[in-house]
This record gives sequence, structure tokens and C-alpha cells, in this order.
Amino acid sequence: MHFIQIISLLTLAAMTLAFPQGAPRCKITESIIAAGHKIPQGSLGLVMNLPASYTPGGAAVPITVSAANGGAVKFQGVLAYVTPGSVQDSQLTAIPANPGTNGGGVPQHVGTFTNLGAQQLRAQTAAICTAQNVTNDNAASTITHSQPLTAQTPFTVMWTPPATDAGVVTVNMVISSGSSKTPWQIIPSGQIQSAGAGGAAADAAKTAKKAKKAAAGAAAKVANAVKAAAAKAAKKAKKA
Repeated sequence: MHFIQIISLLTLAAMTLAFPQGAPRCKITESIIAAGHKIPQGSLGLVMNLPASYTPGGAAVPITVSAANGGAVKFQGVLAYVTPGSVQDSQLTAIPANPGTNGGGVPQHVGTFTNLGAQQLRAQTAAICTAQNVTNDNAASTITHSQPLTAQTPFTVMWTPPATDAGVVTVNMVISSGSSKTPWQIIPSGQIQSAGAGGAAADAAKTAKKAKKAAAGAAAKVANAVKAAAAKAAKKAKKA
């Protein structure tokens, strides 16, 4: 009887510790994570701290997760990747996949995360990404935990940019505090601008758009002033 009780307890413990050797997905999809954890997303109070820019083919840059209140938040699981564009991937995975769009998630994960082993991290299994139609620039473009982490915030991973300019990119990350029925959070994404030609072109286009908008506003003000002056003159002439 005692032996059976021990086996039952061990079985329960094994069931409770969900996915101890890594996330079973290559994309961050809120509904699927909620089903796996058996609770909806809750805030762990985590925020992302990112560099302003990266250099294509250049040195690795830090991606840091910290608590908004400056405290230490312990966690055990992570799934992270970087996508081209300025939209958080979990917003795209929430809508159906459509040809020619990023519905269902951005299909390309760019750059490479480094120094994984020292942080109990690993590259996501290639077959998992292939099954979700994700193309990784490198095996370590998508990463997860290799065992239950003993990590806490602030937590920094290094990301090496792709050799080819990807323009503005978005960092996507979900953190789990533990096993099933424990809090988890999709961290609000941040963007890193490219210091390469693509990023410069995007910045130039944005600046030109702002200038055009400002010019249009100035022209409208002048037109309104002329109209008001004409109306005032007409009113004055009528009185005379």
C-alpha cells in the first residue's frame, strides 16, 4: 500500500511539472498556452528592456527582462524569438493564417541567441518549428528552456542580428513561473530599429511622412486664415 502511494505521488508530480525540458511550440499563441497551463494569462509585472538599434551582421545585443517594480521575479520556463516587422507575434497568432499575410504568426524568426547552455536554455527543436511553418535563420533563432529554470529578473539573453538587414524587428517572449496552473505572461513586445540601410530608409520614410503631415497642417492653417480674412473684409464692406 505504501509503495502504491509513493508511485501515485510521483505520477502526480510528473504530471504537474509540465514541459520541463522546453516549450512544445515555436510560436506564442495565447489561447494554446492558456489551455496548456489550465489558467488564463496573468501579469507577472514583467517588462522588456531593449537597445535602440542593431547592426546587420554586427555584434550581439542584450535583451533584458525585468520586473516593472524593480523586484526579483523567479521563473522556470521561456519561449523567445525575434520577428521582422513591428507587430507583436501573439497578436498575429490570434488570427487565422491567410496566404500572403502574417495571420497565424510571422513565418520567419531572425538572428541567433547565444550563450544558451550557461543559462539553461536551448534551441527549439527543428521539427516543432517546421510543423508550425516557421523558418529559422539559425537553429537558435527560437529558444526555450532545457530544464526547469532557476532564473529570476533581471534576466538577459544575447541576440546576434542577422547578416541581412531585416529592418525593424520585434522581440517576442513568454515567461512561465512554473508548472501547470501557475502564472505566466506574454511580455509586451518591444522593437529594435536597424542601423543598416533598411532601417535608415524606414526612418527616412517616417520623417518624410511627418514632414508631409506638418506641411499639410500648415497649408490648412494658411487657407483658414485667408478665408477668415476674406469673410471679415466682406462683412466690413457690407456695413460700409
